[in-house]
Amino acid sequence: MIKSNTRAILYLQLCLVSFLLGDTLLKMLFNSIPTGQLVWFRTLASILALLIFIVSTGRMHLLRTSNPAQHVFRSLFFGLISVGYYLSVKYFPLSAVAAALAGAPILIAAISPFILGEKANKIQWIATISGFIGVCFVLRLDAEGFSWVYISLLSLPFSYAVLILWGRKLSKTDSDWAINFYQFIPLLIAASFWEQDQWIPISSLQLAGMLVSGTAGAIGFMLLIAAFRIAKPVVIAPFEYSYILMALAVDVLFWHLIPDTLICIGITLIVLCGIIQGWQSNIDNTDNTDNTDNTDNTDNTDNTDNTDNTDS
Repeated sequence: MIKSNTRAILYLQLCLVSFLLGDTLLKMLFNSIPTGQLVWFRTLASILALLIFIVSTGRMHLLRTSNPAQHVFRSLFFGLISVGYYLSVKYFPLSAVAAALAGAPILIAAISPFILGEKANKIQWIATISGFIGVCFVLRLDAEGFSWVYISLLSLPFSYAVLILWGRKLSKTDSDWAINFYQFIPLLIAASFWEQDQWIPISSLQLAGMLVSGTAGAIGFMLLIAAFRIAKPVVIAPFEYSYILMALAVDVLFWHLIPDTLICIGITLIVLCGIIQGWQSNIDNTDNTDNTDNTDNTDNTDNTDNTDNTDS
């Protein structure tokens, strides 16, 4: 049987691959489709993909929620931060966006003890901080060119961390399907008014690209929520750093980005962070297994003692 931490890390990597597919198509489509139109079609594709699967598998009951107000506020928050995300993908390399998002794990490690009561040990903190330093090397923003677009990019770590922890907290009472489905609705409504006067006729190829991109995004969020539901954020969050490697490969392949020395140093730190966290997660699993075994042995001993007393 696959351990919970290992399964969560697997879900996370599949999530990142799905996100990368969606983001790559998204960045390509920005060259020919107005932003508002692209966001609307992509969001609609995400909602339809989720709805079709939920209805076809008889899971409509999973959309019921005991926290409607929490879903309203979280979905509004998701719509707001999505604007910054789309602007970042449009104007920056995917590796820069990935580096900004990778700043979230250190915030998750810092926030989760207060929100979820889950703490990291010293080695996990060192690994997370080292990974964040690597993120800074990769990101390396130009201070002279600072603008609102840069603010959108810099806001991603905080907003992404809050979104993940909020989703994990909701997952204790609501299904992953409900959490993922409701978050897209305010964004769809807002996007329908975004640059509406600039919308253009689209080809079947462009439509297919937007539908695939939106579906990949929805699948990615489902896997993301599932990953953070079954394992501690402080354990699996640093593995999100691998997304930078994936995004950098896409930048090199499609947009001919050439990594320099600082990027290579940053990536090395990020990889080391992932290795250390993987080692720590295995130790945690082993300790938990040992504690469970010791508890079982104690219970068995107590039962044996009680049997002996009865016989006497």
